[in-house]
Amino acid sequence: MSVDLMKAVYARLTADTGGGTNPLRTSVSDRIYALEAPARSAFPLVLYTMDPPDVDHFFGGKSRQTATFTVTIFGKVDTGPDVMVDIEKQVADLLDQQSLAVDNHDRGFVRVLSRGTPETDGEVFRVDASFEIVATSTS
Repeated sequence: MSVDLMKAVYARLTADTGGGTNPLRTSVSDRIYALEAPARSAFPLVLYTMDPPDVDHFFGGKSRQTATFTVTIFGKVDTGPDVMVDIEKQVADLLDQQSLAVDNHDRGFVRVLSRGTPETDGEVFRVDASFEIVATSTS
């Protein structure tokens, strides 16, 4: 896992989308976490995990990192599936086909690989969406 890639995804998920707001942050009350959420976190929340990146090295010290990551949205069943679908759409809107600023890289880009649908897990809804991030470095 590249910390720079993880930070770039977090920055994009929490970025101001205009007028000092971010619909995703509002929908989940700023409960957006990397790797794991704190114990007894309220719902809904967003959690994202990243697979270790593949690294390609090129002449002149340049490199490219490519990683897949999964964004999982958790919510109470009593909120209904429509709320979960709305939050998943907000995640996709923030990430799909977006350029990212990635520390120690000259550019980054994200694209959606798959979009999820709500599934029940006891009293909790869960939605998984998969993305790919590609970042290149100049040295």
